[in-house]
Amino acid sequence: MRVPDDKTVVFTFASHPTATLALRWTARVTFPAGSDGSAVFPIEIIDGEDKPVNGFFDFAGQHLAVKDGHAEISAADFLRGKSEVPLWLNRDGMPPIPGGLTFA
Repeated sequence: MRVPDDKTVVFTFASHPTATLALRWTARVTFPAGSDGSAVFPIEIIDGEDKPVNGFFDFAGQHLAVKDGHAEISAADFLRGKSEVPLWLNRDGMPPIPGGLTFA
């Protein structure tokens, strides 16, 4: 995997709609320009009130810890799990909320 040297690529994922804004979430996975198979990609996750979240993000077959709205995934883990469908945000005291890729 190699990201073009002149482009940063960002995938945006969003929760399924919920009536409560605090339960909603948006995750942005950034693939920096020029990164390759040895890279670690940052993930930023906020809730529907634009506040950073804490919990676990099930993404690309991984159960990633999220602290203060930040997580990361290695290129190798992303490539290995890129076809894995489950995409959930799990937070203490809240139900797990699924999501999917969005075009925002």
